[in-house]
Amino acid sequence: MCRFLLYKSNSPILLADLLTRPAHSIIMQSFNCKLRIDMRRPMNGDGFGIGWYDEPRTKGCIFTSTLPAWSNLNLQRLAEKIKSALVFAHVRATTGETATSESNCHPWQFGNLMWMHNGNIAGFDSIKRRLQNSLREDIYLSIQGTTDSENAFALFLNMLEDPLNRAEFSHNELKQAMLQTIAQLNEWLDEAGVKEMSVMNFAVTDGQTVVCTRYITSSENEGASLFYSSGSEFKSDADSGQYRMIKANKREDVVVVASEPLTYERSDWMVIPTNTLLVITPKLNVHLYPILDKYWNPNRGRHVL
Repeated sequence: MCRFLLYKSNSPILLADLLTRPAHSIIMQSFNCKLRIDMRRPMNGDGFGIGWYDEPRTKGCIFTSTLPAWSNLNLQRLAEKIKSALVFAHVRATTGETATSESNCHPWQFGNLMWMHNGNIAGFDSIKRRLQNSLREDIYLSIQGTTDSENAFALFLNMLEDPLNRAEFSHNELKQAMLQTIAQLNEWLDEAGVKEMSVMNFAVTDGQTVVCTRYITSSENEGASLFYSSGSEFKSDADSGQYRMIKANKREDVVVVASEPLTYERSDWMVIPTNTLLVITPKLNVHLYPILDKYWNPNRGRHVL
């Protein structure tokens, strides 16, 4: 089970302040994650990826590697030099069924859109041909790897009009495409008779809006952990060196979403409920929406796994 984080702000942040320096940074989570559903193998060493945007409405940049994030010197160097106001980061743990290759590392990109996934689509081989047959030609040809995650991205793209050539999308468009993607996957899985649970913690951005989900195909079990934090600035304290989400005013200037909190300050982080979609608008408004399908359960416990 992979780990990811995303950051959106009104002002750029040095990547090191997200990826390497916090007490429980994404690099730390690559070898010492604490909240994975599958704790038999609590490491995420099968590659990593970092995506960022220099400016809104411009195509983002992605750096991936099959090396473990904790041992990649180039990642350390880049993190100390690059700043961005919108960052995606992902550390990968394979299920053993897909190869460790750069084409299988998250995030992926199509036009101005960027996508990553924490989880798995159970029984994916039983619906893979049907999914790919449903795709428009340009989207089908864009698939480079073999993962269920990249195929889910292709299905998401297929829900949008002309995703390759558009610089931006409304947050409602991205929200609806995400809901349609999950609904279509569930329909095909049901028709294929798949009984195992799928975990669909998806995240997508066009460089301005972010949409992500904490989702599992179960009405009883909790989904893979996901948290968010918001405030006026995410930075380290000058005296202690510990990172905090500073709340200097009522405005939201920074939003961080992460599989596991980057700091041990509990008051900084809110649990995203299971089977919930989160939207961060271009103006940094955060909206949470329940995903109202057959797996929605308002009485489900909200303990984090």
